[in-house]
Amino acid sequence: MSDIGVKRVDHVSMAVWSIDQQAAFLERVFGVKRLSGGVSEAQEYRWETFAIPNSTLQFELIEPTSEDSFVAKFLRERGPGIHHVTIEVEDIERAADALRTNGIEPFPNVHYDGWRQTFIHPKDSGGVLFQLFTAAPAPPE
Repeated sequence: MSDIGVKRVDHVSMAVWSIDQQAAFLERVFGVKRLSGGVSEAQEYRWETFAIPNSTLQFELIEPTSEDSFVAKFLRERGPGIHHVTIEVEDIERAADALRTNGIEPFPNVHYDGWRQTFIHPKDSGGVLFQLFTAAPAPPE
């Protein structure tokens, strides 16, 4: 396999019906601390990230904000559980090219402010959705 330039595992994401319920469990059992969150109006889901004590790995919870969202569909088909694993890579285009060289077609290549990402479909990875990302460089001051 060509080198995709892995830097680190950033977070593990879990799809849930209620972030607040699952967060209470994570806080009580593992002592996680809430870091940030938001809502994606376009993709109809809410998210929150959590710091895990003594770890650089973060945990993310995602919940649907509509019955038609991809998170709601995931939950209806599979129930609550791990949705994806996110890995930071050195260069998203290089990673996508390395995947293609090895017969894996990443999907879709998306660029947001401060974030570039692509995914490896579970059918290509043995059942896990992998999100690869590169943080865009900060604008010069």
